[in-house]
Amino acid sequence: MEVKLHNTILFEEANSSADAEKYFVVSLRWSLINEEHITFVRQEAMAYCYNMNWAGPMTKIEAKERCIKGKMLVVSLSQIRSFLVKATIDNVESYTLPNTEEVRKIIGFDAIAFQMVV
Repeated sequence: MEVKLHNTILFEEANSSADAEKYFVVSLRWSLINEEHITFVRQEAMAYCYNMNWAGPMTKIEAKERCIKGKMLVVSLSQIRSFLVKATIDNVESYTLPNTEEVRKIIGFDAIAFQMVV
């Protein structure tokens, strides 16, 4: 059975000029250097995920409201779009953001503060 969340967007269809107005919140605490994907804060700030559909998108105001300074970062879809990859996580195919040095630099991770382990 396929479940579709009400806030799910298809990133293939998000090619409009409104991309800059779509935002996500990245967790600094749970994005570990040895993880394959960057960790996002889910909508409503209830938990964490790699799946971009579960993480947003949000407006800039919503993202800033959920962002805890020093523990999270707000990133725009236009900033990360070219890095998104499809991955299957927990038997669900979704877009994720790979955890690479280039991506970390683009989204503003401080290399010194980046967590090595939990």
